[in-house]
Amino acid sequence: MIVRKAREEETSSIETVTLAAYEQYAAVKSEAHWKRYRKGILHTLSEEKKFECMVAEIDGEMAGSVLFYPPNTDVYGGLLKPFPWAEIRLLAVAPSHRRKGVANALLEACEKKSRELGCSYLGLHTDHSMEHAIKLYTKRGYVRFPDNDFYPVKDLHVMAFRKSV
Repeated sequence: MIVRKAREEETSSIETVTLAAYEQYAAVKSEAHWKRYRKGILHTLSEEKKFECMVAEIDGEMAGSVLFYPPNTDVYGGLLKPFPWAEIRLLAVAPSHRRKGVANALLEACEKKSRELGCSYLGLHTDHSMEHAIKLYTKRGYVRFPDNDFYPVKDLHVMAFRKSV
């Protein structure tokens, strides 16, 4: 497995992998919520490059991706103040590459990059329906940081986690 910075021409593949990875949540969200969430994913991926996209590839095939935001970046479009630490969003593993260590490799690369930037923490946000993600983050040492929780829409509690790096 190789983890590296994404190339410009991989945008379409990153969108495909990310949407495929998050499709599982369509079953646990209302149709309206899923449509809004899917639209938000595509919007985030198309934002002016406030982030660095990291990808994992296995045998030349894109296996996963994650967005890495440096400290003091407006990650959530004004919903929260910028953080003095790095933040990740949209960690995604292609369904065909799950259980191969892809998520761990991407997280490790982001944690390393955070250390290189002199950050004390690497943060992330997820919602309560993403049980597998929460389990992964907790296992890797991420702890709840409720001071940075937010509600972008009614009844959607987005929970903050961070890890000392």
